[in-house]
Amino acid sequence: MDRGKVFSIGSMHFLLDSYMGFFAIYLVIAGLDPTKAALIATATSFVGNTLQPFMGYAADRVRGKLPVFLGLCITAISMSLIGLTTAYGTLFILVLLGHIGSSFFHPAGANIASAAGLTNRDRSFAFFSFIGTIGYSISQPLFSGFTGSFGMHSSPYLAIPTILVAFAYLLLSRMEVHGPAESAKLGELKKILLSRAGPLLLLFFIMVFRSAFVLSMATFLAKTFEQWGFSRTVYSTAVPVFLIAGAFGILAAGHLTHVIKPRMLLAVTQTAFVPFFIIFLLYGKSGNLTMSLVFLACCGFIVSGGHSANIVMGHRIAPEMTSTVSGILMGFAWAVSSFGPTFCAYTADLIPGLSGLASGLLLLTLFPIAASILSLLLPPTVDG
Repeated sequence: MDRGKVFSIGSMHFLLDSYMGFFAIYLVIAGLDPTKAALIATATSFVGNTLQPFMGYAADRVRGKLPVFLGLCITAISMSLIGLTTAYGTLFILVLLGHIGSSFFHPAGANIASAAGLTNRDRSFAFFSFIGTIGYSISQPLFSGFTGSFGMHSSPYLAIPTILVAFAYLLLSRMEVHGPAESAKLGELKKILLSRAGPLLLLFFIMVFRSAFVLSMATFLAKTFEQWGFSRTVYSTAVPVFLIAGAFGILAAGHLTHVIKPRMLLAVTQTAFVPFFIIFLLYGKSGNLTMSLVFLACCGFIVSGGHSANIVMGHRIAPEMTSTVSGILMGFAWAVSSFGPTFCAYTADLIPGLSGLASGLLLLTLFPIAASILSLLLPPTVDG
């Protein structure tokens, strides 16, 4: 494993994802309407992530540094500007640009991270996912803390560190998108996708069902804690607890794939989290902060465990087009899973005795359970 490359691309992943949770906390701070905010989150996520397979194909064809560079700059600038407005139309455009920047970066970054792993792709990609998730997990407290200290008008300054890193990468680094000596043409890629459509479709829907739940948690955990009566300091830390625990779950799973087959890892992680999640809801509803956070962390650790394995399985199925496959299993799957927050918002209060968004989050656990069933249908070849 080329540790230098893995650490470098992972660090850029950390920076990019540290912007992607800004809107979720801003909607609470600015008092935005949850339903309108959910529609912005859903629509922008869907459009931006739908582009990822096409960006992945472009990365497989063009190679070079441009996808990573553009992704870092576009995301950092657009997401840092949201603190300047409460106009829903302007917020939609800024958040959409943030997702478009993400669609440039993620397939190319996944390609570089996987190739840098050499014969140890599970671990290298697990680190890439781990450190990106850590970045995402600090996103909400970073935005909340910075704007709370310096004012909402200061939010654009949050873009500066990442822009500097992006230009340093463009001008100084030799790290680029990898692939065969001759890149596959569109017709060849279609043949590859069609010949391996079965397992790729299974991996796709597994990612969709799990991501719908995780995305909804990232979007509405802060609001759920606010509905339970907790303070801004507390609800700003809820998502980091869930995501940091999930990041360590991803890292642990990257090492466990040498002991447990990835298919079994997917099946277990997407069902075993449910009891912990139910206990978390009960403690949160009763106002017990410590125990609710403990079980929230357990839930995040378990449910995220299969994330990187899900994508590396796709790389094994189609090694000729890892950026494109990454775009499908990350981007397009995330786009489809963006129904999660809207589903959650519209099923709030649906379960008797469980008021607010907690009701919608509980109903969403049905999707990872369905993903667990699908993982049992995967062929043994995906285990490597």
